Amino acid sequence: MKRRLGIGFAVFISISALNAGTVTLLDGKLTLDTTDAFVPGKNPKSQKQSIAYFTAPESDGWGIIMRGTHGLKPDGLADYLKNKVVEYTKGMSWLPKLNWLKKEIVTIDGRKWADMRYIAPRDNPKNSRDGLLYTRILGTSYDGQLLEILFTSNTDENPVFKDRIDQVMDSVKLAK
Repeated sequence: MKRRLGIGFAVFISISALNAGTVTLLDGKLTLDTTDAFVPGKNPKSQKQSIAYFTAPESDGWGIIMRGTHGLKPDGLADYLKNKVVEYTKGMSWLPKLNWLKKEIVTIDGRKWADMRYIAPRDNPKNSRDGLLYTRILGTSYDGQLLEILFTSNTDENPVFKDRIDQVMDSVKLAK
C-alpha cells in the first residue's frame, strides 16, 4: 500500500501495522518502505522541522524525517557527519557506553549520504548488535538543505526489530 505525505507541513495518517508499505515524500522524490514495524504517527511539537514521524506499535521505537533550515551543500556532508557524531556522543554520555557501528560517508544511488549507526550495548553483549538502544541516521544534502532520516529503538532488546530498522533505512530512495 502506498502512502503519500506532504511537504512544507507534515501530514500524518493513522494506518494499522497490517497496512505497512511504501511512504512517498518530497513530491515523490523520497521513498522508503516502513515494513510492518512502523506506522505514521503524530508529530512531536518539539520537532518543527519534521516532515514525517513514525511509531512502532509493537516496540519502543520511532522514526523521523526532517528538513534543515540552515543549508547543507554536498561538500559540507563530512562536517555534518563529524558534528553529529560529537553531538550524539556528548548527548548520550549518560549511557555507560556508546558504540558507533558505522560513521562514514556512503554513496546510495549516486548520492552521498552520511551513514551513522550506534548502539548502547548491554553489560555482557553477545554480539555487536546486542543492546538496548539502536539508532540509524542517514543525512544528505537535498536542494541545498539537510535531509535527515532517523530510526531508533529505545530500550528494545529484540535483534529482529533492529533488523527492521536496517530494512527501512536500506529501502531509502531519493531521486536526483
